[in-house]
Amino acid sequence: MAYAQRTKLSERLYETMRQLVDSGQWSEGTRIPTEMELAEQHGVSRPVVREALIRLRNEGIINSKRGSGSFVLNGSEAPTKGFRPIENVADLIHAFEFRLTIECDAAAVAALRRRDEDMDVIIAAHNAFEEGMSDEAFGDLDLDFHIAVAQASQNSMYASTMSMLHKQIVFGMRLIGQFTNAATQTRLEVVRVEHAPIVDAIAAKEPLLAYEAMFNHLTLSRRRLLGFDAVLDWKRSGPTVLINKMGGPDS
Repeated sequence: MAYAQRTKLSERLYETMRQLVDSGQWSEGTRIPTEMELAEQHGVSRPVVREALIRLRNEGIINSKRGSGSFVLNGSEAPTKGFRPIENVADLIHAFEFRLTIECDAAAVAALRRRDEDMDVIIAAHNAFEEGMSDEAFGDLDLDFHIAVAQASQNSMYASTMSMLHKQIVFGMRLIGQFTNAATQTRLEVVRVEHAPIVDAIAAKEPLLAYEAMFNHLTLSRRRLLGFDAVLDWKRSGPTVLINKMGGPDS
């Protein structure tokens, strides 16, 4: 199954299960069906189910006990999913400011920890863009790429954060589609050019280059969207993670 398709199915299943919790149908303490049972009930594969369950666990909605299954925590106290909608230019600036702090570090860590299978997913996501696709489809694929990078970090909190930014990222991609690029490049060409150094740096296991490539991509995306440079009050010279203290998958 293609990565993009699996991500969409996982998102849909997550939303379904989250609604069961929010509505009270799955109340606190409810033992939810097993992975196999959920896969059969919803007609999806077990990896799709596993991704949805991981997201629910990361958000504190369910808890898994070895040998006993997964149980719903206090649904009324479950955190609100996602971030609040973007309503104005200030919100857009804040969204990019947040992404610059999270995604650049995620790319650096991914370069250190990525496995061969992670690299395959990143490359597939990078190659998935097609000319003439809708703004929503383009936004979804762009998010798929950034989630693939976050997942390669082997830190589920990076990937969960990126998943929760889905609406903000797609909203931004739709707005970008309304602006005319001053250059002759198409939107697809721009993304390919800017994503390529990120892919190359992670493949080469160069964390500082991955950090810089992601920072450059997000900065240019913000400029295209806003039509002007939003200067940061302060900028780090590199990742907050201690590169020399962190090991890759083989350490």
